[in-house]
Amino acid sequence: MADGHPTPDQDALSKIDTTVPHSARIWNYWMGGKDNYEVDRAAGDAYREVAPNIETMARASRDYLIRTVTLVTGELGIRQFLDIGTGLPSYDNTHQVAQRVAPESRIVYVDNDPLVLRHAQALLTSTPEGVTNYIDADLH
Repeated sequence: MADGHPTPDQDALSKIDTTVPHSARIWNYWMGGKDNYEVDRAAGDAYREVAPNIETMARASRDYLIRTVTLVTGELGIRQFLDIGTGLPSYDNTHQVAQRVAPESRIVYVDNDPLVLRHAQALLTSTPEGVTNYIDADLH
């Protein structure tokens, strides 16, 4: 804040409210992640009362992503991926799966959530041959 205005990082952090449940953190909870708060776990548990198979669905969704990215990278030769509405990074993200099969793969994640942006900046890394990037943008 050199000129009296918040930096982009400070502005993004100011938009993160850990007292209100957040869909990306709830999903992270269902996936067995650690990037969530009690308020997210409580909301996730309440949702599970309505949809008892939600955790199974969340993990099946990730398994589908892993199978699909592995197939299109390995068998179809796809080397560029656009992951829209990425959510919080967890295990076997698109770039990890694609670059495990073809290290030169290039992946761009798109999300407009400041919480997701902060985690992506910290956690998304590339192979030396490939590229992983994140765009802070709204699909609309």
